[in-house]
Amino acid sequence: MSLKSALRAGLALAAIVCGSITLAQQAPAPPAAGERAAAAGRGQTGPRVVSPEILPDNKVTFRLLAPKAGAVVLNGNWDQGTNIAMTKDDQGIWSVTVGPLGEQLWGYSFSVDGVKVMDPGNGEYQRDGQRYDNLLMITGPASDAWTFKPDIPHGAVTAVWYPSPILKQKGRRMYVYTPPDYLTSNARYPVLYLLHGGGGDEDAWTTMGRANIILDNLIASGKAKPMLVVMPNGNATQIVSQGYAYGPTPPRVSVTAPAPPPVQAAQGRGAAPAPGGAPGGGRAAAPAGAPAAGGGRAQVYEGSYPHSLVKEVIPFIEKHYRVIANKDNRAIAGLSMGGGHTIQATNNNPGVFGWIAVFSSGGQDTPEFAAALTKVKNAGVKHYYVGAGTTDTALARAETLYNVAKKVGLNASWRTSPGAHYWFIWRVFLGEWGSMLFR
Repeated sequence: MSLKSALRAGLALAAIVCGSITLAQQAPAPPAAGERAAAAGRGQTGPRVVSPEILPDNKVTFRLLAPKAGAVVLNGNWDQGTNIAMTKDDQGIWSVTVGPLGEQLWGYSFSVDGVKVMDPGNGEYQRDGQRYDNLLMITGPASDAWTFKPDIPHGAVTAVWYPSPILKQKGRRMYVYTPPDYLTSNARYPVLYLLHGGGGDEDAWTTMGRANIILDNLIASGKAKPMLVVMPNGNATQIVSQGYAYGPTPPRVSVTAPAPPPVQAAQGRGAAPAPGGAPGGGRAAAPAGAPAAGGGRAQVYEGSYPHSLVKEVIPFIEKHYRVIANKDNRAIAGLSMGGGHTIQATNNNPGVFGWIAVFSSGGQDTPEFAAALTKVKNAGVKHYYVGAGTTDTALARAETLYNVAKKVGLNASWRTSPGAHYWFIWRVFLGEWGSMLFR
């Protein structure tokens, strides 16, 4: 090739490359849902899928690109939210519109030819034991208490490791919420010890319960005193929650939560629980001085998780954080299994906690149980709060606990909220209980 021919070929190649660069730098208009466009970044070229899409009337359209699938269904934890058939268009996108949905934090997933699939268009998800679901937040007045508000001060949630000789573990992990002004002040704060239910772990109250967001909102609005919230792992054999690859995969000790029940699709309507219970459920730990639920033997307190909570977690917090270390500035609350842990911890340690709340768990109307609650009352409890859902599997037991508490003279309150044994009611209870504490 002559020098002149080589120069011409080089100029032609440069023109092609420059033209390609120019085209690549031109930002195309964003394609509409379902329109074929090149996928940005990683991934294959294909139709752009928007999912979920919340419509102005709070109906929601869900979409999934699965051109080779034979059947796709949507499963959500709202009323009549299971096995909702989706239809496929000519681009291979399956879709369905549901609702309107109530103002709530919902969970959902897809099933593709019988296999559970997460929504790849939605990066919001929750883990409950070994089950994962996408999250969908419908905002409004009814969900305002747990709606994230970027313009208010926010506290911090820290993963903290502590030793537990009682449980024979060199280290266990818990989460500690500190209020927005903790790092900028020298003040000391009251503490709420907040316990999860069966199937959960130290992640549960922040991921599904939105505890830090609820406390941020309450404190910012002046409805709650600034406080620490300590969220330990209530599974005695588990040192850390799943989902972080802290150990073998699969983990040697794992927790499987039951499937959630259908719940109210609109505010103010309850729903019956599905067979098998709900996340955070399971059998509650038996309180001291009473038989276990179902007529079994009472759990031994010495060497148990509630024993470790009182003798190890509380001293650790009071040594390492600026807290007010007395009964009147120490509260405890738990849901379902954590409610049972709450009863065990308080019945075996009257005088440690001045504020006690039990969500979706209960006691027995027996002389032994009444005697244990009488000791709690005599030690000086400011308030004993009991709550359950209107269609809660624990409703009867929770009401029994409240009645016995009132009978022995405790300053007790009873709260019901429309719904079943699930986070929809427990977020409500935390918001209400948090505003009552340390007043």
